[in-house]
Amino acid sequence: MITIKRPILIAVIGYLIGILMGLYFKFSIVLFYIPITAIYLINKNKIKKTKKKFKLISFKRYYRYIKIIIKPKVIFLAIIFSIISNSIILYQNSNYNNLYKENQKYNLIAIVVSNKIEKDYNNLYVIKVLNTKNNIKKFKSTKLYLKLNKNQELEYGEKILLTGTFEFPNKASNYKGFDYSNYLKTLKIYGFFNQEKMQIIEKQSLNPFLIYTNKISVKIGENIDKIMPKESASIVKGLILGDTSKIEEDIQEKFRTANISHILAISGMHISYIIIGIDLISRKIFGKRKTKFITIIFLICYMFITGFSPSIVRASIMAIILISSGIFYTKKDTITSISLSMLILLIYNPYIILSLGFQFSYLGTIGIIVFRSNILKILNNICKIHNNIIDKIKEIIAVTTSAQIMILPVMIYHFNTIGIYTLITNVCISIIIGPIIIFSFIAISMSFINIKIAKMLAKILNIGIKLLLQISEISKLPLSKIYVATPKIYMVVIYMLIAILLNFIYSIYKKPHLNNTSKRIKNLIALLKFKIIENRVKLKKIIYKLLVIIFAIIIINKSFLHKLQIYFVDVGQGDCTFIVANNKTILIDGGGSSVKNFDVGKNTLLPYILDRGYTKIDYIFISHFDDDHVLRNFIFIK
Repeated sequence: MITIKRPILIAVIGYLIGILMGLYFKFSIVLFYIPITAIYLINKNKIKKTKKKFKLISFKRYYRYIKIIIKPKVIFLAIIFSIISNSIILYQNSNYNNLYKENQKYNLIAIVVSNKIEKDYNNLYVIKVLNTKNNIKKFKSTKLYLKLNKNQELEYGEKILLTGTFEFPNKASNYKGFDYSNYLKTLKIYGFFNQEKMQIIEKQSLNPFLIYTNKISVKIGENIDKIMPKESASIVKGLILGDTSKIEEDIQEKFRTANISHILAISGMHISYIIIGIDLISRKIFGKRKTKFITIIFLICYMFITGFSPSIVRASIMAIILISSGIFYTKKDTITSISLSMLILLIYNPYIILSLGFQFSYLGTIGIIVFRSNILKILNNICKIHNNIIDKIKEIIAVTTSAQIMILPVMIYHFNTIGIYTLITNVCISIIIGPIIIFSFIAISMSFINIKIAKMLAKILNIGIKLLLQISEISKLPLSKIYVATPKIYMVVIYMLIAILLNFIYSIYKKPHLNNTSKRIKNLIALLKFKIIENRVKLKKIIYKLLVIIFAIIIINKSFLHKLQIYFVDVGQGDCTFIVANNKTILIDGGGSSVKNFDVGKNTLLPYILDRGYTKIDYIFISHFDDDHVLRNFIFIK
C-alpha cells in the first residue's frame, strides 16, 4: 500500500515519473501539473454533497477508494520528487547534446578510469576530464571514450594531457533501433575523443583504494585464465566479475535463447551465496554481530571490484540495509530496501533507467516480492506432498515464475522472442548455479594461495560450467525461440497492471484476515458480479454490438483504409526497402555487411520488421547479386 509510512517508495515513484516525462516527452513536468491542479481546484468547488441514485460505474464512487490508499501528502511528495528528477534529466540532456562540439579541437587534462577495452580496430579507455588548458570548468568530471591505436596502451589511474577532437556517438538510424548514444548515457559517457597528441603527466593519481580494488579485479581475471580453459574462464568471469566481454557471441546467443542470460548479471542470487559463504566461514571465529560488519565491508568492496553494475548495486544495497537492520535491531522492510537502492542509482545517473540490467534486475525482484507467495500457495494446492526436495523445487518454481511474469513483456519488447522452455531451464539453473558460484569463489581464493590446488578445484568447477553449457543447448530445440512483433509501451504497462491486479484480488480471497480496505474491495467485486448477473441479458446485447462494431472496423481498416507505406532501412553498406501495400509486405534487397561475424538480416532487418509490427514477408525482390544488396542468412518467420 502506498502511504506516507514509506516515503522512500513515494520518492522513487515520483522520481521515475519525472525521468520518464523528461526522456520521452522532453518538456518540463511543471507544465503538466499546472493545468491538472487548476482543473482539480475548479471541480472541487462544484462538488455538492447531495444524495444521488446508486451508480455502479461512477468516478466519484471509486475515487474515494483512491483517496483511502493515496493521501494528499503522498501526492505532494511524489510531485516534488518528479519535478526534481524532471529538471535534472532535462538539464543533463541539454549537456549531452550541447556541451561538446563535433570535430572541435580540445586540450584536456584527464584521468584514466577504466582498463583497456579491446575493439576490432582500436583500443578504448574511459577517461574522466579533470580540467582543460583554458581552465573551463563546465567540462570537469565529464567522461569520454578515448580512442587509441592498437599499439598504444594506458594504465588505470594515469593522469594524461590530451589534444584532439570530440565525436558524438551514433543515434538510432532505424525505427526503434539500437541507440548507442542512449547506451553511453547509462554509463555517463558523453562520446568519443580522437587524440592527436598525448602525454602522461602522472601515474596512479586516483584514490589508492580505487587503484587497489582495480588491481584485485584484474588479478582475479588473470588467475581465472590461469586455472581454467578459455571458454569456461570467460563464463566464470561473467558469473563473478560481471565481465561478459570475453564470452563468445554464439554462447551468449544460446544463453539469451534459453532465457538464462540473467545469471551473467551479478544479482541477488550471487550476493545471497556470498553472504552465506562469509557467514559459514567467519561466524564461529568472529561471532554473529561482527560477521555482519564483515559482510557489509565485503559487499562494499565487491561493488568496487565489479565496477558498480546496476544489478550488483541493487542487490548489495538491499543486502546491506537488511543486514544493518539486524545490527541496529530495526524492522526489516524489503520494499523500502529496494526503493532506497533504486533511488540511489537514479540520483547517481537518471539515464540508468534505460539499462537492460537495471530493468531486468528490478522487475525480477518486484515480481518475486509481489507474486511469489501466491504462486507458492497455488503450487502447494496442486501438489500436497511435502518434503525437503519437493518443497525446494516448489520454491524455485515460484521464484522463477514470479520473476518471469514481470520480465517477460520487457524481454519481448527488447528481443522480440518468447521461449517455451524458460521455466525448465531456470529450474535446472537454480539447482546447479549455487554450487558453481560458491566453488568459483573457493577456487579463485585458492588461486591467490596455491595455484596447483586452485587448478585441481577448477577441474571440478569446469564440470559445473560444462553442465551449464549443456543446459543452454536447449536453445537448439524446436520452438525454443518464437519471434513476435514488438508490443507497444502501453500494452506492456497494461499487462503489468492486470497481472498485479489479479494477484491482489487472489490475495484478498485467500487471506484469512482482511483489513478494512481489502474488505471494501472484496464487497465491491461481489457487487459487480451481482450487477453483471442481474443485467446479463442487457450486457449480452451490448457485447454483441461491440463485437460487430470492432469486426466492422477491422474489415474497413484492412480493406479500405490501409495506406501504402514505404520504409528505407539503414542496413549499413547497401540498400534495403520495406513496403507495405494492400496488407502485403514486400522486401526489396536486404543489404549486406563487410563486417565479419555480423548478420545484417538477424541483427538489423529482422528487429526492424518486428518493431514495425509485422511477422512475415510476402514477397522478396533482389535487384542484383552484389554482397551489399543480397541478404544472407535471414531468418524468415512463417
